[in-house]
Amino acid sequence: MAERISTSERGLQPGEGEVREATVLFTDIEAFSTFAEKVSPERLVMLLNEYFDAVSGVVDRHGGVITQFQGDAMLITFNTVRDDPDHAAKAVRTAAEIREMTRERLFGGSVRMRTRCGINTGRIVAGAVGSAERLLYTVHGDEVNIAARLEQLNKKYGTYLLASESTVRAAGGEFSFKRVDEVAVRGREAPTRIYTL
Repeated sequence: MAERISTSERGLQPGEGEVREATVLFTDIEAFSTFAEKVSPERLVMLLNEYFDAVSGVVDRHGGVITQFQGDAMLITFNTVRDDPDHAAKAVRTAAEIREMTRERLFGGSVRMRTRCGINTGRIVAGAVGSAERLLYTVHGDEVNIAARLEQLNKKYGTYLLASESTVRAAGGEFSFKRVDEVAVRGREAPTRIYTL
């Protein structure tokens, strides 16, 4: 199951945040909106719960934290709630395992939920937002937005995993990356190099 995060784990109060070097992983199910139109709400919820349970198990094994569920998408962070110097490599391992698991598994006995992943490493703000009665631990910053952008770019390049150059550098030599392209990212003058496994 997904780890439950309380603001007390890092001693943060509403409106407070801390800047951390972290790796952000966004996931999204391929063609989910089209699929959702064809099944009943009850079956859709059942399939999503089975899917989230399976993906959460992968995330937990690699030390990630599921920060948000957004429809069929997930925002996963490494080196936020828990200190982890190997955060970039663990994010890549997580994405690779999710990719393989969703390539092979049939959910509900018959449904394939191929998952696209975008990964980026950089300095983000992690903290508690909300009111005194209801708080949410979340992450913000351009580096988070880049991870989301990379997930979306999988559609363009026909890939299922895209990582930024900063993640490739931080992950070390364990992986065999292939350079895909250089893309313009809003707010940055230099293009961002992107890679896949």
